[in-house]
Amino acid sequence: MFGGRCSPCTTADVTRPLLFAFPGQSSRDPAMFDRLERAAPGSGAAARARVEAHLGGMFRGTFATNAEIQVAVFEVMLAYLALARAAGLVPAMSAGLSLGEYAHLVAIGALDENEARSLVAARGACYDDGPDGVMVAIHPAPPEEIARLAGEVCDERDDETAVAVATINSPTQCVVAGDAQAVDTLVARADEQFFAAGTLIEQRVPMHTRRFAPVVPRFRPALARATWRPPASDYWPNVDAAPVAGADANTIVNCLARHVCEPVRWRETLDAAVARHPAPVIVEVGPLQVLRRLAGRRWLSDATWFSLDALDDASPDVLARTFDAIHDAVA
Repeated sequence: MFGGRCSPCTTADVTRPLLFAFPGQSSRDPAMFDRLERAAPGSGAAARARVEAHLGGMFRGTFATNAEIQVAVFEVMLAYLALARAAGLVPAMSAGLSLGEYAHLVAIGALDENEARSLVAARGACYDDGPDGVMVAIHPAPPEEIARLAGEVCDERDDETAVAVATINSPTQCVVAGDAQAVDTLVARADEQFFAAGTLIEQRVPMHTRRFAPVVPRFRPALARATWRPPASDYWPNVDAAPVAGADANTIVNCLARHVCEPVRWRETLDAAVARHPAPVIVEVGPLQVLRRLAGRRWLSDATWFSLDALDDASPDVLARTFDAIHDAVA
């Protein structure tokens, strides 16, 4: 199925390091299960069935709740991870943006797949019960300047949780979250000062900001109940953007609890990863090609990116050629 290249490409066999990158929930797409099914017959249908089982009913792809979004995107990430492993891909490291951090934890062996599915479902349910707010991606503009604007808006509204930078995705793109009116004000100023555009990516929950802190005590018990295992490789938490060797359960739980209401430092994570693993081959393991597009052409210019979701050209042959190209790139 994978072009006859199924022997593992271990770190001892390659000349360039292989990295897995797992996207966040903004990679949701109603057609992602259909593309997965076309690329790997049986995989998409099985993934959809597991989503329906966790949600307790028919999955219509409307993403009506945050729980539905998280469970669905996570299941597709796990399916692509299984395909990558079957193709013999063994990464030197992995990392995940927001929801993708949970797939990263599965990839490094810190969390069993079924345990991870239950934890993500609980996360989504807690998020649905959290404070209202919106999330908007802003591009192109320096994230530190957007953080400055957010501080100005908070001061003017006398509300330190009105709006904040939620994720720092690249040198020129970040996501802000908070009260809808405060976010609108910030986006207008970003347009005036940097000619930056805002794109709504979430209209219900302002995750990864102090505004979302009330969710932490609701979700933390689920984190504490999970069965954590010693990871086989370094853990890269979003909140610290640095590797943790031999992470124990308390460390992982604390990082994931902070993750609810602290910014995702994705740009710093990839910068640190590439500093440790120069000229890497990075494989986006999940739907759409969000992370690959974020990287653009200038940032991480020494990296070679691959996406497993072929979008308009999904087929077994295309997936097999993609895996062959990855093997060739790291050889």
